[in-house]
This record gives sequence, C-alpha cells and structure tokens, in this order.
Amino acid sequence: MIICVCNRINCRSVREAVESGARSPNAVQSHHGCKFNCGKCSTMIGDMISEHMDRCVPQTQVLAAE
Repeated sequence: MIICVCNRINCRSVREAVESGARSPNAVQSHHGCKFNCGKCSTMIGDMISEHMDRCVPQTQVLAAE
C-alpha cells in the first residue's frame, strides 16, 4: 500500500527504513532521499514506527516484592 503519495513510498519502504534505524517520519523520508511535500503521511509513518518499536522492545518482567 502506498503511504506517501507525493514520494511514492509504500509500506515495504517504510519498514525497510525503520529496520535500518529510522525513528521518525523525517528519518524515513531522508532514508529514501526525500522530503515531505504535503506531510499527510507523517502520522501513518509515525504509527508504523511505533508498532515496530513496540514489537522490538523486550517485555520487562514485573516481580512481586516479598
């Protein structure tokens, strides 16, 4: 699915940038040598970054105090 119509960036391209270390919508655009035009895609890109980070962060175990 196309995420950024202005720069023709699709879901796969966003995931590739995030897996390469992009941690913001601007970093995703930069990864592909682009800049935002209209910016309508920034929320969707941010959501995709958040989802990726949520999957990658190890769950901290909570231990009960004695």
